[in-house]
Amino acid sequence: MVLIKFTRLLPILLLSSMSVDAGLFTIPPTRKLTAEDLIRVRASTDERESTIVEWQGQVLSYKAGDTPAVIFNVRGMNIARAKKLPDGGYDLLGRELQLYLDPVTDKVLSVWENPYSGMKVPVVHVANNPVYQSFPPQNTYLARSQPGGTFTFQLGIPLAYPNPLNPTANPQSPLYPYSGPTQAKYSAIESFTFTFPAAELAGRSKSIPSTQVYWTRTSPLLPFMATPSTNVTLLFVASGSKVEGGWKKLNSVVRDVIDKKLPAYKEAPKSRESPGGGVSSWSYFARPEVLQAYLKGAEFPLPDPAR
Repeated sequence: MVLIKFTRLLPILLLSSMSVDAGLFTIPPTRKLTAEDLIRVRASTDERESTIVEWQGQVLSYKAGDTPAVIFNVRGMNIARAKKLPDGGYDLLGRELQLYLDPVTDKVLSVWENPYSGMKVPVVHVANNPVYQSFPPQNTYLARSQPGGTFTFQLGIPLAYPNPLNPTANPQSPLYPYSGPTQAKYSAIESFTFTFPAAELAGRSKSIPSTQVYWTRTSPLLPFMATPSTNVTLLFVASGSKVEGGWKKLNSVVRDVIDKKLPAYKEAPKSRESPGGGVSSWSYFARPEVLQAYLKGAEFPLPDPAR
């Protein structure tokens, strides 16, 4: 099992065309990556393997005219398995967990005082199970060489889709208070930057072990913040890397949550259960049992039985 350590989820490359001169690689300035290259960078082409990614970072909040503020530290992980499809593409089948921590004490939060509403609300940590990504065989991705014998690949993902909490913007919906200022549509921007050694890409291993990942995301306020009318943007900034050794090698904070409450996260899914991208923070919160637990002040993440 391979583990990725971000110090809360994608593509990169193949270097068989590198030339060798006096025992040294001559790295081309750019490299087109195939779906298989991307899977080697992000996970492993070995379907028997679960690849874990662990990250840490911060969440900032800001709106026009205000000074941005760090509201959380974060620690998270993703565990994924790649399945090759008959057409040559890949499905990436995973689960993801991200914990929101106090930015001063670094302790996992169960309650958060919302500075925009003055309310204390339960913190709903990210526990998206399952999550899916598809990489069609015809897609290619451009990686650029960097000093030190590495390649970097950047993937930007603009997001806009019907809000799972309240797609009709109905003010009578029980989820209206948690749906965000735009109500009917969820929109965000996500960006991943992958850096990895050219020599590892040139090899034929099923996984590139030294991948480093840098992640940013913008988002409206999260559903658990219960502030639908405040035009505030969240900025997530985190970094991480693959780490060998399995889930027991995770940071103790994340590892303990998995061991005690989320046993499914010890292994990636073995098959796809449904079409689409799986569970998001918004669709998770929309589940009746999750909303009821939130309203009762439950401690998150809720226990998730192993699948």
